[in-house]
Amino acid sequence: MTNLTPSETPEQRGEPNGPNVLSVPSRVAQSIQDMIAERDLQPGDALPSQRDLAARLGASRPSVREAVSMLETLGLIRVEKRKGLFVAAVSGRQPAEFWPGGQGYGLRDVFEFRAGFETEALKAAFPHFDHAGTQRLRQRAEALMVAAEKGNAVAAAKEDTAFHDVIFEYCRNPIYRDIRGHLSKVMQESQWVPMVIIERIPDTAREHFRIVEAIEAGDCDAACEALADHIHAAAWRCDIELGRLAPDQDPEA
Repeated sequence: MTNLTPSETPEQRGEPNGPNVLSVPSRVAQSIQDMIAERDLQPGDALPSQRDLAARLGASRPSVREAVSMLETLGLIRVEKRKGLFVAAVSGRQPAEFWPGGQGYGLRDVFEFRAGFETEALKAAFPHFDHAGTQRLRQRAEALMVAAEKGNAVAAAKEDTAFHDVIFEYCRNPIYRDIRGHLSKVMQESQWVPMVIIERIPDTAREHFRIVEAIEAGDCDAACEALADHIHAAAWRCDIELGRLAPDQDPEA
């Protein structure tokens, strides 16, 4: 594993005022994920301590903590108090079991909030989307699909977050952005939990493409509907029903 950076700015550490709150933490998480693969570590195998990881990667302890939290939510590692970090066993567990607590919010509560809040944010952002904005969304959706096809959960999580970030960048109402900033961690974690089932990550990418296609077509209602469907589908992948049919469910059945 290589050194990431000799000196991190507050933005790079993932503090709220940064342009990409996952910049360095996601790179740390990627390095840890690569280490697990390169060493062929199996469920139950121990990983270096957070202090050792910070020293090896040249990253700050806060960045390592964020990376560990991300990997734990993705179901790749588990943290045992006073024992350390271990490769997690996902088999037989449901995605919701990896929900880290979300600042005291339940996972269902977060999905219900996002289904309304994010669609309204997209409605506010829609008039401001230009060609550059829709291209950025499409690039993020394409990168997510590539990560999904490679089975790279960390890269997929990063691209998923980046996709939703673009929507809020184009929302000119500062109240939406402030609420998103305040709840960014819990909202991101709700995006990552469904990715525990790594073979379903392509579904997330396809849902993103439907949102992009509606925006490109100039259809605000369809774009908001596609975003709401995406959030409901993510909840369904966590065995949470929000009142809509599950993906591919036959309404006549």
